[in-house]
Amino acid sequence: RASSEDVLRSIGEAISASGSPMALHVQRAAHADRERILTCLRRLQTECRDRVIETTTESSAQTTTTTKTTTAGSTALHTPPPKRIPQNNKPRKKMTRRGTIIHAFAKSLSERNLIKRGREELLVTRQLRIFTDRTRQWESKLSFRLRAVDCTLRPLLDARDVEPSYYASFFDDPKDNCLPPYFDYKGSKSVRSYAPSTPMIRDWRLSHPDGGGHWASPARRRGERSREAAIMADLYAGSDETGGGGGGEARAAAAYPDSVVNAMSEPDDIFVPLVGVRKAISCRILNTFLDNRNRTAFTIWCYDVESGMEWYAPVRYYNDFKDLRSALIRVDRTIGDIPFPSLGWSLGFSSEAKESAKTKEARRGQLESFLRRVFAGVYRGRLHPYLAEVAVHLQTFVGCDTVLGEGDGSSLSLSKQVAISESSYGKRTPDPKSEPDNNARMHLKRSIMRYVYRLFLLPSVEELVSQFVDAAGEKVMSEAMGPATRQSHQFSVDKGEATKDVEKIRDFIDQVQELILEGCRDDFISISTRRDFAALVDDCDNSVRDDLFREAVREQTEIEVYVPLRSTISKYLVYAWFNEDMEMKHKMKALADKSQSYFRIPKEHRSRSDWKSVSRILKEGVGRSTLPCVKLRAVVDAAKEISQLDSEERSVFPEASFFDGKVVTKVKALGADDFLPIFIYCFVQAKIERPSALSELLSLMCDPRRMSGEAGYYLASFHAALTHIHELDLTEAENDLSIIFDA
Repeated sequence: RASSEDVLRSIGEAISASGSPMALHVQRAAHADRERILTCLRRLQTECRDRVIETTTESSAQTTTTTKTTTAGSTALHTPPPKRIPQNNKPRKKMTRRGTIIHAFAKSLSERNLIKRGREELLVTRQLRIFTDRTRQWESKLSFRLRAVDCTLRPLLDARDVEPSYYASFFDDPKDNCLPPYFDYKGSKSVRSYAPSTPMIRDWRLSHPDGGGHWASPARRRGERSREAAIMADLYAGSDETGGGGGGEARAAAAYPDSVVNAMSEPDDIFVPLVGVRKAISCRILNTFLDNRNRTAFTIWCYDVESGMEWYAPVRYYNDFKDLRSALIRVDRTIGDIPFPSLGWSLGFSSEAKESAKTKEARRGQLESFLRRVFAGVYRGRLHPYLAEVAVHLQTFVGCDTVLGEGDGSSLSLSKQVAISESSYGKRTPDPKSEPDNNARMHLKRSIMRYVYRLFLLPSVEELVSQFVDAAGEKVMSEAMGPATRQSHQFSVDKGEATKDVEKIRDFIDQVQELILEGCRDDFISISTRRDFAALVDDCDNSVRDDLFREAVREQTEIEVYVPLRSTISKYLVYAWFNEDMEMKHKMKALADKSQSYFRIPKEHRSRSDWKSVSRILKEGVGRSTLPCVKLRAVVDAAKEISQLDSEERSVFPEASFFDGKVVTKVKALGADDFLPIFIYCFVQAKIERPSALSELLSLMCDPRRMSGEAGYYLASFHAALTHIHELDLTEAENDLSIIFDA
């Protein structure tokens, strides 16, 4: 039997070998043992303090090796036991401990002092790994496999999620004929009907800080553990918690079953189907209003990243949220721990109309936070067998449903809400030759957006965004409730001040965008190399791929930052350009019935369809969509539609009518001088509300890098059309007969 001193010594050495802090609790049999244990610990501490360590400092081949003597000044419970390093004439390669691989996004956060180095970096890395593990199994199997004991996620991987070179490294032995059971080889031969949004599983040695040069290729120690446990141990070895070599592998192996049969499934395993559950719905409560019964109603804006569709949920009241919470608690009791606002006892006898604006705003924010946290429960919350039931309650509450198609395909179905989607406002059918490339681009963009959606679920990022949004909202509320506004009963703001405040919001969005692009670029590239996006046609410098990355990150960042500040930005711009928009409203109403000849459109370029497809894109895409980046894309789409429609109509209708005048055998291409009158005509027909404020919004909020290219050119045309209408004198134009009888 070991003595107490040997036990304490072994415990001290075990704790010293650990790379992370540990707490030791010693339970003594009797009070008399206290002095004996303390005496032993003091003696061990004295021995460690007096121990002299000889270390060798390595240098290059041209320098000599010098030996220095240092004294260890810490206890053996916190300092690893010293080892004498032999002196050799030949330089040896330095062997470092593997340690934990910190995610690049966590490093980017710490470099900007948004989180602390060390523990918080590790916490962000672990959270991202949890999100990725859950998403990978969800997207691959449309379900979760949970342990019956604690409802934790069990391994269930797909061969399509593994990088090919790393995947092949496990089968280089010709004697091995059996295959790891939870790699789906049969399914890997078919292309999935959806786009995965997780990076491929790759060899962690390639991303190790020291380059991983001295680490061997994946090894299967079948004598110590099963083949399946060895594979999972190697996959997860790069994220070991202790930082030591081997500790993470041992825990990974212990976390998984030892037999092939148990690795596939156990009788008590719980399979949670997630078919029809939307993977990324972002919702915001934009504002509140009083109905005809003086009840406070909430306007809920929703965006489904999978389908790219935005809509407004049915009008909801406080009691609706309360009923939803009660129904969810019966399914998952942990939802009751999420903060939820109360009306207070006084509202049982008084009207909600008498509440202050500050009280309503606080309740709106609490209800929004509750709704968003419940939606994120699949990624952040405790897993349980009733996840799908909770999701059905939530999706019904916001007015959406999932229509199942063939195989794993599904589509979003809305009841009667206003829904906007880029595929719904009159975009023409793509060329069959370019359809695979267009589909690959669309799916890759939405996959990146779902990845970024999960980034904003990180507590550190969520807190960063919420603090900025709250600060910007409080500034507007303080100005709206100021003495000048109360006296004039109208919120007024200077154009210069409005521009500066909106630019601050734009700068914050730019910084978040660059943070994500820098920290997650490797993951984005890994996602793009999947076979699901093999049809993507890229340039030699990968400019198409990088533009898709930037566009996807920008759009999701605007969803998370711009949308909650939409009312704030509207108050700045709408009130600052109120007079200009009122003038534009009257002029556009007077010009709505004018013909194409009134706008000096050349005869050979007048459309027989009155450019209705272009006007629809401007009306739906620019006027009704929410995000500035989507509005800008709609401006570009409308401009391209003008050229395509003009070319099609000239080829379909080569003959000329009386109104077209003389027959032209060769029609010249549409130039810049011919394009602007057509664009002005479509601008008027679109009947966009508050065009002056909208023009400033596009100029201030859009990605600065896009302003130097195609988007910047067509946005300048949008400004030119607005300026032309604003400077137009309707009285002089009515008397100018040359506009009608032009040669």
